[in-house]
Amino acid sequence: MPVRSGDRITLSGYDRPLSWRTTGDALVIDVPAAARRTGEHAWVFKVDWKG
Repeated sequence: MPVRSGDRITLSGYDRPLSWRTTGDALVIDVPAAARRTGEHAWVFKVDWKG
C-alpha cells in the first residue's frame, strides 16, 4: 500500500499516532513501549490517507 507524507498511522487500543518512515520498499513503524502493551498476541494498524 502506498503510504505518503502526511498520512497517519495508528495502533488499535493506543490513542496517539505512531511515527513511521519508508526505507526503500519497506514501511517502518515505530511502536513505543507504551503502545506495545496494547496487544499481547496481535497488533492492528490503521493507515489514514491524507486525501
